[in-house]
Amino acid sequence: MIDFKGKLKENSLEIDRFLDHNLPFGNGLNAKLFEAMRYSSIRSGKKIRAFLVVESGKFLSVINNKDITKSKYNELITIASVIEAIHSYSLIHDDLPAMDNSPTRRGKPSNHVKYNDHTAILAGDALFSWAFETIGNGNFIKNPQKRADICFILAKAIGPNGMVGGQQADMDFNTQNNLSLEEIEWIQNHKTGSLISCCSHLASILLDANENQKNILINYANHIGLAFQIADDLLDLDSSEDVIGKPVMQDKKNETPNFVTLLGKEEAYKKALQISNEAIDLIQNFQCGSENLVSLAKYTVNRNY
Repeated sequence: MIDFKGKLKENSLEIDRFLDHNLPFGNGLNAKLFEAMRYSSIRSGKKIRAFLVVESGKFLSVINNKDITKSKYNELITIASVIEAIHSYSLIHDDLPAMDNSPTRRGKPSNHVKYNDHTAILAGDALFSWAFETIGNGNFIKNPQKRADICFILAKAIGPNGMVGGQQADMDFNTQNNLSLEEIEWIQNHKTGSLISCCSHLASILLDANENQKNILINYANHIGLAFQIADDLLDLDSSEDVIGKPVMQDKKNETPNFVTLLGKEEAYKKALQISNEAIDLIQNFQCGSENLVSLAKYTVNRNY
Protein backbone atom coordinates (compact mmCIF):
# COMPACT_ATOMS: atom_id res chain seq x y z
CA MET A 1 0.00 0.00 0.00
CA ILE A 2 1.49 3.31 -1.06
CA ASP A 3 1.42 6.41 1.14
CA PHE A 4 -0.87 8.28 -1.21
CA LYS A 5 -1.41 11.32 1.01
CA GLY A 6 2.35 11.56 1.44
CA LYS A 7 2.83 11.53 -2.33
CA LEU A 8 0.14 14.16 -2.72
CA LYS A 9 1.84 16.38 -0.15
CA GLU A 10 5.25 15.89 -1.76
CA ASN A 11 3.81 16.90 -5.13
CA SER A 12 2.14 19.97 -3.58
CA LEU A 13 5.44 21.14 -2.11
CA GLU A 14 7.13 20.85 -5.50
CA ILE A 15 4.39 22.84 -7.22
CA ASP A 16 4.56 25.45 -4.46
CA ARG A 17 8.31 25.79 -5.04
CA PHE A 18 7.75 26.43 -8.74
CA LEU A 19 4.97 28.95 -8.11
CA ASP A 20 6.92 30.72 -5.39
CA HIS A 21 9.96 31.02 -7.65
CA ASN A 22 8.13 32.05 -10.82
CA LEU A 23 5.01 34.03 -9.88
CA PRO A 24 5.72 37.77 -9.95
CA PHE A 25 6.59 39.66 -6.79
CA GLY A 26 7.88 43.10 -5.91
CA ASN A 27 7.16 46.42 -4.23
CA GLY A 28 5.94 48.44 -7.20
CA LEU A 29 2.55 50.04 -7.75
CA ASN A 30 1.12 46.60 -8.62
CA ALA A 31 2.52 44.87 -5.49
CA LYS A 32 -0.97 44.23 -4.11
CA LEU A 33 -1.86 42.28 -7.26
CA PHE A 34 1.25 40.10 -6.90
CA GLU A 35 0.40 39.43 -3.26
CA ALA A 36 -3.18 38.45 -4.12
CA MET A 37 -2.00 36.07 -6.87
CA ARG A 38 0.33 34.34 -4.44
CA TYR A 39 -2.18 34.30 -1.59
CA SER A 40 -4.58 32.01 -3.45
CA SER A 41 -2.00 29.85 -5.25
CA ILE A 42 0.87 28.99 -2.95
CA ARG A 43 0.64 26.73 0.10
CA SER A 44 -3.06 26.10 -0.30
CA GLY A 45 -5.15 23.26 -1.69
CA LYS A 46 -4.34 19.60 -2.34
CA LYS A 47 -3.19 20.26 -5.92
CA ILE A 48 -4.83 17.09 -7.20
CA ARG A 49 -4.84 18.40 -10.76
CA ALA A 50 -1.09 18.99 -10.66
CA PHE A 51 -0.64 15.48 -9.26
CA LEU A 52 -2.65 14.10 -12.18
CA VAL A 53 -0.42 15.88 -14.70
CA VAL A 54 2.78 14.52 -13.17
CA GLU A 55 1.48 11.00 -12.57
CA SER A 56 0.02 10.77 -16.07
CA GLY A 57 3.48 11.58 -17.39
CA LYS A 58 5.14 9.02 -15.12
CA PHE A 59 2.57 6.40 -16.12
CA LEU A 60 3.25 6.97 -19.81
CA SER A 61 6.98 6.67 -19.26
CA VAL A 62 6.51 3.28 -17.55
CA ILE A 63 4.19 1.73 -20.14
CA ASN A 64 6.45 2.93 -22.95
CA ASN A 65 9.57 1.76 -21.12
CA LYS A 66 11.21 5.19 -21.24
CA ASP A 67 12.88 7.05 -18.43
CA ILE A 68 11.73 10.60 -17.74
CA THR A 69 14.71 12.89 -18.13
CA LYS A 70 15.24 15.72 -15.66
CA SER A 71 14.33 18.27 -18.33
CA LYS A 72 11.14 16.38 -19.23
CA TYR A 73 10.18 16.12 -15.56
CA ASN A 74 10.71 19.87 -15.17
CA GLU A 75 8.37 20.42 -18.13
CA LEU A 76 5.73 18.28 -16.40
CA ILE A 77 6.12 20.39 -13.25
CA THR A 78 5.72 23.53 -15.37
CA ILE A 79 2.45 22.28 -16.86
CA ALA A 80 1.22 21.07 -13.47
CA SER A 81 1.93 24.49 -11.95
CA VAL A 82 0.17 26.25 -14.81
CA ILE A 83 -2.89 24.04 -14.25
CA GLU A 84 -2.91 25.03 -10.58
CA ALA A 85 -2.68 28.72 -11.48
CA ILE A 86 -5.69 28.28 -13.77
CA HIS A 87 -7.56 26.41 -11.05
CA SER A 88 -6.75 29.13 -8.49
CA TYR A 89 -8.01 31.81 -10.87
CA SER A 90 -11.29 29.93 -11.29
CA LEU A 91 -11.74 29.59 -7.51
CA ILE A 92 -11.00 33.28 -6.89
CA HIS A 93 -13.71 34.25 -9.37
CA ASP A 94 -16.03 31.50 -8.12
CA ASP A 95 -16.00 32.97 -4.61
CA LEU A 96 -16.91 36.51 -5.70
CA PRO A 97 -20.22 38.05 -4.56
CA ALA A 98 -21.55 37.88 -8.12
CA MET A 99 -20.97 34.13 -8.19
CA ASP A 100 -21.04 31.91 -5.05
CA ASN A 101 -20.33 34.76 -2.61
CA SER A 102 -18.18 32.52 -0.42
CA PRO A 103 -16.33 34.19 2.48
CA THR A 104 -13.77 31.38 2.90
CA ARG A 105 -11.70 29.11 0.70
CA ARG A 106 -9.16 26.48 1.71
CA GLY A 107 -9.51 27.37 5.37
CA LYS A 108 -8.80 31.09 5.06
CA PRO A 109 -10.62 34.23 3.87
CA SER A 110 -11.47 34.21 0.16
CA ASN A 111 -9.38 36.47 -2.03
CA HIS A 112 -12.04 39.18 -2.30
CA VAL A 113 -12.50 39.15 1.49
CA LYS A 114 -8.76 39.31 2.15
CA TYR A 115 -8.29 42.15 -0.36
CA ASN A 116 -11.34 43.48 -2.22
CA ASP A 117 -13.53 42.62 -5.20
CA HIS A 118 -11.52 44.40 -7.87
CA THR A 119 -8.22 42.97 -6.66
CA ALA A 120 -9.70 39.46 -6.66
CA ILE A 121 -10.98 39.89 -10.22
CA LEU A 122 -7.62 41.19 -11.39
CA ALA A 123 -5.66 38.52 -9.48
CA GLY A 124 -7.69 35.85 -11.29
CA ASP A 125 -7.09 37.57 -14.61
CA ALA A 126 -3.38 37.83 -13.86
CA LEU A 127 -3.05 34.14 -12.96
CA PHE A 128 -4.82 33.24 -16.20
CA SER A 129 -2.42 35.42 -18.22
CA TRP A 130 0.64 34.19 -16.31
CA ALA A 131 -0.31 30.60 -17.10
CA PHE A 132 -0.21 31.12 -20.86
CA GLU A 133 2.87 33.33 -20.63
CA THR A 134 4.63 30.45 -18.85
CA ILE A 135 3.57 27.80 -21.37
CA GLY A 136 4.73 30.01 -24.22
CA ASN A 137 8.15 30.53 -22.65
CA GLY A 138 10.77 28.40 -24.42
CA ASN A 139 12.85 28.35 -21.25
CA PHE A 140 10.19 26.17 -19.63
CA ILE A 141 8.95 23.99 -22.51
CA LYS A 142 11.54 23.48 -25.21
CA ASN A 143 9.59 22.12 -28.18
CA PRO A 144 7.70 24.96 -29.97
CA GLN A 145 5.10 22.62 -31.49
CA LYS A 146 4.32 21.16 -28.08
CA ARG A 147 4.04 24.65 -26.61
CA ALA A 148 1.51 25.53 -29.28
CA ASP A 149 -0.46 22.27 -28.86
CA ILE A 150 -0.54 22.62 -25.06
CA CYS A 151 -1.75 26.23 -25.30
CA PHE A 152 -4.50 25.23 -27.73
CA ILE A 153 -5.76 22.25 -25.70
CA LEU A 154 -5.69 24.18 -22.41
CA ALA A 155 -7.47 27.22 -23.88
CA LYS A 156 -10.15 24.95 -25.33
CA ALA A 157 -10.61 23.10 -22.03
CA ILE A 158 -11.17 26.22 -19.95
CA GLY A 159 -13.06 28.34 -22.49
CA PRO A 160 -16.71 28.78 -23.53
CA ASN A 161 -17.09 25.12 -24.48
CA GLY A 162 -15.25 23.94 -21.37
CA MET A 163 -14.84 25.14 -17.80
CA VAL A 164 -16.23 28.66 -18.26
CA GLY A 165 -19.19 27.38 -20.28
CA GLY A 166 -19.96 24.87 -17.55
CA GLN A 167 -19.77 27.57 -14.90
CA GLN A 168 -22.14 29.77 -16.91
CA ALA A 169 -24.69 26.95 -17.09
CA ASP A 170 -24.20 26.19 -13.40
CA MET A 171 -24.96 29.81 -12.51
CA ASP A 172 -27.88 30.12 -14.92
CA PHE A 173 -29.63 26.94 -13.77
CA ASN A 174 -28.58 26.70 -10.11
CA THR A 175 -32.09 27.44 -8.88
CA GLN A 176 -33.92 25.10 -11.25
CA ASN A 177 -34.77 21.76 -9.70
CA ASN A 178 -36.12 20.21 -12.89
CA LEU A 179 -32.80 19.54 -14.61
CA SER A 180 -32.31 16.01 -15.91
CA LEU A 181 -29.47 13.74 -14.86
CA GLU A 182 -27.92 14.21 -18.30
CA GLU A 183 -28.03 18.00 -17.98
CA ILE A 184 -26.45 17.90 -14.53
CA GLU A 185 -23.75 15.59 -15.83
CA TRP A 186 -23.09 17.97 -18.74
CA ILE A 187 -22.66 20.91 -16.34
CA GLN A 188 -20.35 19.01 -14.02
CA ASN A 189 -18.30 17.50 -16.85
CA HIS A 190 -17.65 21.01 -18.17
CA LYS A 191 -17.41 23.04 -14.95
CA THR A 192 -15.06 20.63 -13.18
CA GLY A 193 -14.24 17.77 -15.51
CA SER A 194 -12.83 19.67 -18.48
CA LEU A 195 -9.81 21.02 -16.59
CA ILE A 196 -9.20 17.66 -14.90
CA SER A 197 -9.29 15.71 -18.18
CA CYS A 198 -7.01 18.36 -19.68
CA CYS A 199 -4.34 17.37 -17.14
CA SER A 200 -3.89 13.94 -18.70
CA HIS A 201 -4.24 15.33 -22.21
CA LEU A 202 -1.38 17.79 -21.70
CA ALA A 203 0.86 15.10 -20.20
CA SER A 204 0.08 12.91 -23.21
CA ILE A 205 1.25 15.65 -25.56
CA LEU A 206 4.46 16.19 -23.62
CA LEU A 207 5.26 12.46 -23.34
CA ASP A 208 4.41 11.61 -27.00
CA ALA A 209 1.62 9.18 -26.13
CA ASN A 210 0.07 7.26 -29.02
CA GLU A 211 -3.62 7.78 -29.81
CA ASN A 212 -4.79 4.75 -27.85
CA GLN A 213 -2.80 5.71 -24.75
CA LYS A 214 -3.95 9.30 -24.97
CA ASN A 215 -7.63 8.40 -25.39
CA ILE A 216 -7.60 5.96 -22.48
CA LEU A 217 -5.85 8.45 -20.20
CA ILE A 218 -8.28 11.22 -21.12
CA ASN A 219 -11.22 8.86 -20.58
CA TYR A 220 -9.77 7.92 -17.19
CA ALA A 221 -9.43 11.60 -16.27
CA ASN A 222 -13.00 12.31 -17.44
CA HIS A 223 -14.22 9.69 -14.98
CA ILE A 224 -12.05 11.14 -12.22
CA GLY A 225 -13.49 14.61 -12.88
CA LEU A 226 -17.10 13.50 -12.58
CA ALA A 227 -16.47 11.34 -9.51
CA PHE A 228 -14.57 14.25 -7.92
CA GLN A 229 -17.48 16.65 -8.41
CA ILE A 230 -20.03 14.20 -6.99
CA ALA A 231 -17.74 13.69 -3.97
CA ASP A 232 -17.55 17.48 -3.57
CA ASP A 233 -21.34 17.68 -3.54
CA LEU A 234 -21.47 14.95 -0.89
CA LEU A 235 -18.91 16.80 1.24
CA ASP A 236 -21.04 19.94 1.00
CA LEU A 237 -23.84 17.92 2.58
CA ASP A 238 -21.94 15.92 5.20
CA SER A 239 -18.71 17.68 6.09
CA SER A 240 -17.96 20.82 8.11
CA GLU A 241 -16.39 24.15 7.23
CA ASP A 242 -13.51 23.43 9.61
CA VAL A 243 -12.64 20.28 7.63
CA ILE A 244 -13.12 21.35 4.02
CA GLY A 245 -12.17 25.01 4.48
CA LYS A 246 -15.27 26.56 2.89
CA PRO A 247 -18.97 26.97 3.74
CA VAL A 248 -21.07 23.78 3.69
CA MET A 249 -24.75 23.00 3.10
CA GLN A 250 -24.77 25.58 0.32
CA ASP A 251 -26.34 23.26 -2.27
CA LYS A 252 -29.18 22.30 0.08
CA LYS A 253 -29.69 25.93 1.11
CA ASN A 254 -29.79 27.13 -2.50
CA GLU A 255 -31.56 24.02 -3.82
CA THR A 256 -28.75 23.64 -6.32
CA PRO A 257 -29.39 20.81 -8.78
CA ASN A 258 -26.68 18.14 -8.65
CA PHE A 259 -26.36 14.37 -8.31
CA VAL A 260 -26.95 14.52 -4.55
CA THR A 261 -30.09 16.65 -4.69
CA LEU A 262 -31.44 14.59 -7.60
CA LEU A 263 -30.47 11.04 -6.57
CA GLY A 264 -30.10 11.35 -2.82
CA LYS A 265 -27.00 10.79 -0.73
CA GLU A 266 -26.70 6.99 -1.00
CA GLU A 267 -27.34 6.75 -4.73
CA ALA A 268 -25.01 9.66 -5.44
CA TYR A 269 -22.21 7.93 -3.54
CA LYS A 270 -22.88 4.70 -5.45
CA LYS A 271 -22.68 6.69 -8.68
CA ALA A 272 -19.35 8.24 -7.68
CA LEU A 273 -17.97 4.85 -6.66
CA GLN A 274 -19.10 3.27 -9.92
CA ILE A 275 -17.44 6.02 -11.97
CA SER A 276 -14.24 5.73 -9.91
CA ASN A 277 -14.15 1.96 -10.44
CA GLU A 278 -14.64 2.45 -14.18
CA ALA A 279 -11.63 4.79 -14.15
CA ILE A 280 -9.59 2.15 -12.36
CA ASP A 281 -10.61 -0.52 -14.87
CA LEU A 282 -9.49 1.71 -17.73
CA ILE A 283 -6.05 2.38 -16.31
CA GLN A 284 -5.40 -1.13 -15.01
CA ASN A 285 -5.70 -2.54 -18.51
CA PHE A 286 -2.05 -1.54 -18.93
CA GLN A 287 -1.06 -3.75 -15.94
CA CYS A 288 1.98 -1.71 -15.00
CA GLY A 289 2.74 1.72 -13.60
CA SER A 290 -0.87 2.41 -12.67
CA GLU A 291 -0.60 2.27 -8.86
CA ASN A 292 -0.64 6.01 -8.19
CA LEU A 293 -3.46 6.68 -10.67
CA VAL A 294 -5.51 3.87 -9.14
CA SER A 295 -4.91 5.38 -5.69
CA LEU A 296 -6.02 8.77 -7.01
CA ALA A 297 -9.28 7.28 -8.30
CA LYS A 298 -9.96 5.70 -4.90
CA TYR A 299 -9.01 8.85 -3.01
CA THR A 300 -11.34 10.95 -5.16
CA VAL A 301 -14.45 9.36 -3.69
CA ASN A 302 -13.14 8.55 -0.20
CA ARG A 303 -11.58 11.87 0.83
CA ASN A 304 -12.89 13.96 3.71
CA TYR A 305 -12.01 17.37 2.21
